[in-house]
Amino acid sequence: MEIRLLAFDLDGTTIVNHRELPERNRQALLAAAEQGVVLAPATGRMRDFLPESIRALPVRYAITSNGGAVYDLQTGEALAEELIPSGQALAIHQILKEYDIFIEYYTRGHAVTSRALWERALTELLPPRKHWLAKGKNYELAEDLEALFRQGLCPEKVNLPCLTEDQSREIRRRLAALGGLRPTSSIPDNLEINSERAHKGRALLMLAGRLGLCPDQLMAVGDNGNDVTMLEAAAYSVAVENGSAQAKAAAKMITAPHDQDGLAQAVERLILRRGSPLAGA
Repeated sequence: MEIRLLAFDLDGTTIVNHRELPERNRQALLAAAEQGVVLAPATGRMRDFLPESIRALPVRYAITSNGGAVYDLQTGEALAEELIPSGQALAIHQILKEYDIFIEYYTRGHAVTSRALWERALTELLPPRKHWLAKGKNYELAEDLEALFRQGLCPEKVNLPCLTEDQSREIRRRLAALGGLRPTSSIPDNLEINSERAHKGRALLMLAGRLGLCPDQLMAVGDNGNDVTMLEAAAYSVAVENGSAQAKAAAKMITAPHDQDGLAQAVERLILRRGSPLAGA
């Protein structure tokens, strides 16, 4: 069957330097859209942190927060949500506040953190190479995060952008004791926490069903652990060469690295039917 929906991860897969869309990738995505293929960014980012280079594409739907929410970007409506219950979010926060780390919660397409953490983010808690993660977001600053959870706030995702290996290992162990959670990493030193029901594969199949499509009409491209379920769900699955071993094992095909137009090569060969087959094809 012909591919009718293309789900593509952003960082490490489609964009470079956190926000730039290489021209060959842009042209390939535009050509796919002209053939009637639905373009769906599938990212760990929240809705309001999608780069302008992606929003400028003919994109209506976005899988965000690792599948924690699927949005109609035209209306702002959440078409599907798999949220962390407020009581569980409170328990998570009570664990995380024991560590001297930056913590942010994604909710309703934007980010929430405490005023105290935000004031320390760019001076103490995040190294300069991570400053882009905080500078590009309009935060809702809370004086008391625990009060928000007690009032019923249910996050799409908890994001811990900078951890040591020991912190990550210990936090994962403590989260496992809570149960009902899905921790993943999109880069080596971060940790992303979702409801166990929230993942890109589930969100992709939900969006496909809403559009009347089946898995045989889906293509997914990714690079890391939080992309694995999406790669497993789509009939056409591609990992970029710079991707993790886990992502490559889940994909049926391997394309060039993300900074060498790997996404464009995959789209050109599988959707536009140009060029030679990809590895594994």
